Amino acid sequence: MKIKLLFLIISASLISFSSFSQDYVFKVLANKGQNTYKTASGTDWQSLRTGTKLNSGDVIKTTGNCYLALLSASGKPIELKEAKEYKVDDLKAQVSGSDDGIVSKYADFVLSKMSSETREENRKKYASVTGATERGSFQQIKFFMPTSADIYNPEAIIRWDPQDGADAYQIVLKDWFDEVLMVAETKDSFFKVDFNDSRLEGMEMVIVNVSVKGDEDSNSGDYAIQRVDESEAKEYTVELNDLKSSLDANSSISNLIMAEFYEQNDLLLDALTSYEYAINQSPDVEYFKEAYQEFLMRNGFSDKID
Repeated sequence: MKIKLLFLIISASLISFSSFSQDYVFKVLANKGQNTYKTASGTDWQSLRTGTKLNSGDVIKTTGNCYLALLSASGKPIELKEAKEYKVDDLKAQVSGSDDGIVSKYADFVLSKMSSETREENRKKYASVTGATERGSFQQIKFFMPTSADIYNPEAIIRWDPQDGADAYQIVLKDWFDEVLMVAETKDSFFKVDFNDSRLEGMEMVIVNVSVKGDEDSNSGDYAIQRVDESEAKEYTVELNDLKSSLDANSSISNLIMAEFYEQNDLLLDALTSYEYAINQSPDVEYFKEAYQEFLMRNGFSDKID
């Protein structure tokens, strides 16, 4: 009898602890538009904000050209882009399954870094650093990346400070021995380096130099991009594969979560690329641009996004 009673007490405690540790069904990660929600016991519609917690029985109403990214208590992200009413319980059924604590871990990092307090601290700490880049007698092009960067993925987007009056840029990719591998032109202030390109076949590292077309003196200098060998990345490969299997590569919020993972592991160019993908997939959602800007400031790359 005593053993049975003890078992019942322990079971009740575990249930109570589980209920306490997961005091919500979803929480809001990103929000665009006049989106509202109504609690199960309430009658008034309340504004949704980043960090708002939603519970069973709640109803969400999205309007106009809306966007809403939610994270379930089990760590499953979901995006809502259609203007309509959604029942939280119906959304929960869509993302039911095993817990994805790894996703929730990095999503929480995103939320903490986008809090108003952290963003203000970010500005005070890094604004003077990003604004203090000295230039020589000619206009030096500043890349938004370290002078030497490791990347895990075969594709990387490089971005630089746009130059006044520049109609086009020339991108030169070289090997370690200064042998030119490829030359490209773009009117944009960014470019995708793809190690799957036949011209870069077999290369584990490339040197990148960008100049204003027709003005070779206005250039970036050399930046090195090197692929990380999987055998050298054992400490995060398992976690990375778990994240990739749980997230949708075509989802803005998934790319934001991936960017946080890469930044935590000092893969800053992979992180920057994930931010670029997040913005491209939801170009009218300011939240992703703001998160990108915070990343650039945090790492001393830039205090603005063109």
